[in-house]
Amino acid sequence: MTQQKNVSVDDLLRDHHSEVVDTARWLRAVVLAAMPDAREKVWPGWHGFGYHHPQMGYICGIFPRARTVSLFFEHGTHLPDPAKILTPSGRRGRSVVMERPGHYPADQITAVIDAAVDHRGE
Repeated sequence: MTQQKNVSVDDLLRDHHSEVVDTARWLRAVVLAAMPDAREKVWPGWHGFGYHHPQMGYICGIFPRARTVSLFFEHGTHLPDPAKILTPSGRRGRSVVMERPGHYPADQITAVIDAAVDHRGE
């Protein structure tokens, strides 16, 4: 597979329905507010964009789909989920699946992001 260079988040979202675009941008703002020093990387082949903490490495990724947007945590099975917002995404992954901006409150999502950073530091 040939990988495109210099693909932006806007490029990746270009062909999506406006509700998916708004949801992805809202999630992106929540992630960046929770991890202001995170490095963002667009993955055209996986059709998503991920976030790397400066000390802890990869934390999560945003993946827009036809009608929803998933915030994926690779080690999600190890994360506390008192609000019950994580859904299975494989053997160890978990996702927050959003249908619209604010589908789940930002503080609940931030709590999962914070737990993911803490888990990577263990």
